[in-house]
Amino acid sequence: MKKILLTLTLVLCGVWIASAQNPTTDVEKKIQNRVAFMKEHLKLNATEAKTFWAEYEKYLRSEMNYHETFRKNLESKKIKYDPRNKESIESVSSDQITYMMDQKMELKKNLSALEASFYKKIKTILTPRHLFDFYTYDEQFKRNAIAQKSKAATPQKTTSKGSDTPAQSKPKR
Repeated sequence: MKKILLTLTLVLCGVWIASAQNPTTDVEKKIQNRVAFMKEHLKLNATEAKTFWAEYEKYLRSEMNYHETFRKNLESKKIKYDPRNKESIESVSSDQITYMMDQKMELKKNLSALEASFYKKIKTILTPRHLFDFYTYDEQFKRNAIAQKSKAATPQKTTSKGSDTPAQSKPKR
């Protein structure tokens, strides 16, 4: 009886861990965060909002699918490259680098075509001012996301005593 209970517990824990690492939920969360940011900043009238938000979510899903395809293509060739870690390129062969660069160019081409078609659609939906504001806020969102990633990646300095307070640095001259 104890073995069955232990086995059942391990299986349930495995399922729970696997569902917690589900990339689909990460994609959905990213899309929701981006849409929420845009809805907070971009104030549209009812007729614009009705069609724009559906198109925007479709655009974001397509964008995420292209990135996911890129990642899966690299994984299929067993390429483990992290652009934030320059040393990770040392373990990649020349053929893998060529494949990775080909995939990167394909990703850029697909994203550019997606962006162009999305622009043509929203140009007919939004006013010129809202169109300008959309791209301004979109750029702001991307910059904030990059800043948050880099802030999370850099460890916080501590004092020599080992406390959790940041070390004081000398002011720049």
